[in-house]
Amino acid sequence: MAVCTLVIGAASMPAGAFNCNQTTTLDRPIELGVSGGNINSFGGSGGRRFCFSGTLGSLVGDMTNTQYILSNNHVLADVNKAKPGQLIVQPGLVDTGPVCTKIQSDAVATFSRAVKIKFGGAKNMVDAAIAAVTPGDVSADILNIGGIAGSPVDTPTVGLGIQKMGRSSCLTMATISAVSMNGKINYGGGKIAKFVNQIVINASGFSSAGDSGSLIVTQDACPKAVGLLFAGSADGSTTVANPITAVLDGLKIAMVGSCTPAAALDTATPDVMAGNVGMSKNVVASATAVRDRHEDELMSIPGAVGTGVGAGDQPGQPAIVVYVKKMTPEAQSAAPKAVEGVPVKLIENGGFVAY
Repeated sequence: MAVCTLVIGAASMPAGAFNCNQTTTLDRPIELGVSGGNINSFGGSGGRRFCFSGTLGSLVGDMTNTQYILSNNHVLADVNKAKPGQLIVQPGLVDTGPVCTKIQSDAVATFSRAVKIKFGGAKNMVDAAIAAVTPGDVSADILNIGGIAGSPVDTPTVGLGIQKMGRSSCLTMATISAVSMNGKINYGGGKIAKFVNQIVINASGFSSAGDSGSLIVTQDACPKAVGLLFAGSADGSTTVANPITAVLDGLKIAMVGSCTPAAALDTATPDVMAGNVGMSKNVVASATAVRDRHEDELMSIPGAVGTGVGAGDQPGQPAIVVYVKKMTPEAQSAAPKAVEGVPVKLIENGGFVAY
């Protein structure tokens, strides 16, 4: 059973009244943000067999009014392997006992399609897939969060308050630390995928392995979708998510909303939502352009695994963040203090891995 914690920033407290039974077999229709995955998600050989589970994130739909569960490619499609019609079960295999039992009656959906993950240096925007729901088996609500808005956040901003419900760490809260992150994600077995324009949350305990597929939403009474969680750091200090607009565009789907946002949130601009760190969208865009011009130089820092744009030390000041596996003297010596006037920060995280 996962440890249930509520996380705010880098600090955690007991989950209290929150329901953290997300790894058990839930009554139908299930709420989302819970354990699940492809019924064929097994690995290993030579007598060493293991299975996988992730998070069934949220409900989405297409122009034909078909409804789907949204999660990651590596959760629903077993990294590009699944065939349409394969069963998606709740809970996932790792939560069905010590022998990873395949239970067909646990099915709540059938795999439909995924955005292919490209390896070998090609750029990826999303790790995402959908599965057509079995009628009556899936609710539009997310466990501990409830209904969400049908309209997503168009532009995630540094400092935006967020929350997520996931298979492993239950309900957690934090703020976005960096945007426009380009980095290398380790999928195991020597498979490394390059992702661009990602969201980063630097908050220990916000997520962990098994939370992949969780929908990251705002902290409002009627939350808006912000991103799709798919990876994090080996040391658990960092979470990586695809911007939700890229996910929706890539799969040609829309969020299924079951609440109405307040008018104030509807009219908020990215500049307004970033006001708590004082960074306008124009300042962030300018810093991102500087990062882009110097990305090769920054990624040549020993141990570098990614770069992004976060908040600097002064109000309204952006910084270019370089994520390194280990804060070695060599990395510190090679890193510039600034590029084109934009400060550079190093953050140690052990490297990025798919969750």
